[in-house]
Amino acid sequence: MEKEKLTIDYCLKCSYCNTVCPLLKVCPDYPGPKKLGSDIERFRREGLDCSLDWVDYCLGCGQCDLICPNQVNVSEYIAEAKAQRKKTGVEKIRDYFFARPALLGKMSTIVTPVSNCALKAASPFMPLGGITAKRNLPAYTAKPLLGTDGSSRQKGEKEQILLFPGCFIKYNDSDIGAAAVKVLEKAGYAVEIAQTGCCGLPAASDKEEALADARNNILAMKDAVMKGWKIVTACTSCGHTLKSRYAGLFSEDEQLAKLAQMVAASTYDLGELLVASQDRMEQRQPTVFRKLAYHAPCHLKAQGIGKPWVKLLKSNPCLEIIDVDNGCCGMSGTYGFKKEKYDISMKIGQALFDGINECKPDMVITECATCRLQIQHGTKYKALHPVEVFAQIFCS
Repeated sequence: MEKEKLTIDYCLKCSYCNTVCPLLKVCPDYPGPKKLGSDIERFRREGLDCSLDWVDYCLGCGQCDLICPNQVNVSEYIAEAKAQRKKTGVEKIRDYFFARPALLGKMSTIVTPVSNCALKAASPFMPLGGITAKRNLPAYTAKPLLGTDGSSRQKGEKEQILLFPGCFIKYNDSDIGAAAVKVLEKAGYAVEIAQTGCCGLPAASDKEEALADARNNILAMKDAVMKGWKIVTACTSCGHTLKSRYAGLFSEDEQLAKLAQMVAASTYDLGELLVASQDRMEQRQPTVFRKLAYHAPCHLKAQGIGKPWVKLLKSNPCLEIIDVDNGCCGMSGTYGFKKEKYDISMKIGQALFDGINECKPDMVITECATCRLQIQHGTKYKALHPVEVFAQIFCS
């Protein structure tokens, strides 16, 4: 932790972080990551009164961290400031539940048809809870992707994979998880579903909850990691959190910190792993030519692993992959669902929407669940996870 504190003084005042901030491009009044991050973090740590009015508008995309020449943890400082900001009334209640998607998922999948009907019926009244009525909240699946206890584990010499499902795949779109398992098993791996909860990223401004999520997940994956298993996730936000955030959370608990570092070193994005396993895979050529627009989520870029799904799918001659590199979609998890942030969210995503509309694809592919929701909302094109397309041409 002491080393992390010193990174405040590593800031060169170069403002590179401001040049990549999606919000600053559409909202000139926003102070920007340079000011909200390292510039005033030292004053916040001294207990001086600093305005927190703008910190909650940070999307948490991580692009400021990625571009910083001195590796200053700009987004982490802003996240710390978010946790200090006091919330009241409707905002406090709304953000409490938004920070706990696993809790919502468990509650909503008990009687899924009733939950989904209730969501639709409540749509006109969402603004009373601080949620925009201009969006549809995602439906819940009747078959959540639950963790396994190891009794179904495949025997033999196959390399073991622990699939970290994440909340959206687990509770909203379990078909993606099923496709991921199918592809991994066809590639020769033995797969077990992790008995984990939310990765903790939605609770970034609720430090206590984020720490609890991280601690529970690390302990749940401890045995697998100690055995040398790879942890794989099909969600870029979950992957970014496991790789980049966990290791710095437990400076006062040496044992947990070491386990967090092991989790980080063992975690792979699904596409990242499959690219490294390409020699195991032979794709089938689809009978119908398809044109796919691809959007790289911010949390994929923050991992610094390139664009593995573009590489995988471009190798198939019956697929045309167009990389629409037009920046952030603007959704940022629950950010775009919030009434006061909806317009900003759509302004940020407009360049991406325009790029997708211009190339006129058959469909859009992107790894991030909320990016898919935003793209479908802003363009009306269907958006899928790349593994759903890949499963069709690899596992058929």
